[in-house]
Amino acid sequence: MKVKVGLEGFSFDSAHYTLSSEGNQQIHGHTYRVNVEIEGDSIDENTGFVIDFDIIKKIVAEIIRDWDHKLIVPNEDYDNIYFKGPFKLEIKRIPYRYPTAEYIGLDIAKSIYEKLNRKYKVTVKIYEGEGNYAIIEYP
Repeated sequence: MKVKVGLEGFSFDSAHYTLSSEGNQQIHGHTYRVNVEIEGDSIDENTGFVIDFDIIKKIVAEIIRDWDHKLIVPNEDYDNIYFKGPFKLEIKRIPYRYPTAEYIGLDIAKSIYEKLNRKYKVTVKIYEGEGNYAIIEYP
């Protein structure tokens, strides 16, 4: 048996650039919406849950906070980026070559999976603005 539970409605705002997409090389931002599904092998007879929604909410909110209001930058570009001005800049470094919705979603899914002690399959659906999304199943 496989049972899935899900939560919708997480969001964060971040900026990125996509050198792999002609016309989007400039820094630009999005509101990313994130929905999460957790798949387990059974329902716990003692609780009636695959996993408690409150546990998922807490974990996902913590992970999403780490992406909110950041400039998302690949590690390989980090040393070549310079900003100076009367503003606060937080950079979210990623281990991938491009800061695309696919890689952002993958990183979020992997982080959730790790925080859940690798006990569940994690699916993340991440929207980059309106109508554009990627779905990542991990592992």
